[in-house]
Amino acid sequence: MCLETPALAGAAVSQSAASPDRLGVEQYDFALPAQALGDSLEAIGRMAGVAVLADERYARQPAPALSGRLTVMEALHRLLGGSDLRIRHTDGEAVVIYAPTVDARARGTANAGAPVAAGDIPGARAGGADFSGYIGRVQKALLRTLCGSAATRPGGYRLALQLRLGDSGKVARMRLLDTTGSDRVDAAVTRAIQGMDVGAPPPAGMPQPMSVLLLPGGTHCAAPRTPAQ
Repeated sequence: MCLETPALAGAAVSQSAASPDRLGVEQYDFALPAQALGDSLEAIGRMAGVAVLADERYARQPAPALSGRLTVMEALHRLLGGSDLRIRHTDGEAVVIYAPTVDARARGTANAGAPVAAGDIPGARAGGADFSGYIGRVQKALLRTLCGSAATRPGGYRLALQLRLGDSGKVARMRLLDTTGSDRVDAAVTRAIQGMDVGAPPPAGMPQPMSVLLLPGGTHCAAPRTPAQ
């Protein structure tokens, strides 16, 4: 799952213990067809037990077929070859795909439309199940929570994190995978999301934890109300 401001995109990825070194050493047998980049990134993440996060507009780009016995890093470099996209390790459990030349203010203007539909998120439909409705709930809950405080209001920072939801639909565990560059914002985001209530239990079979990428740009926070005169 990737929360782009204002869009939520990506996939919930079941993960195992990982380390940055492992991503360049351990090999996997890949046999992926030519498809959307997001679908290929999701497949790599599931196979290797690592969250591979990308802005939804990049996830929609076409990716070439991928086959052979490769490390995660080799596979990613092959998929991204010829593009301006780059790979960034956030920690041993996540990799962010990004374009360093994109201006955040231009992104804000370009993204001023409606959020990405939950059904278009890679991984929203997995194993014959459709999780898009619940992902939409998570989308709304995250935006509502982060927009509730000036300290966490999205739009000016980039952050990668993971959520694990309990049976009641509340966030049981929240873990930062990357930093905004500000300890104050990191702490405020952590406090805001811990215990967040999505309002419904997660559907059976939905992979967890859910990996979230929060990107800089325009937001869909409602304008603050002014007192009546």
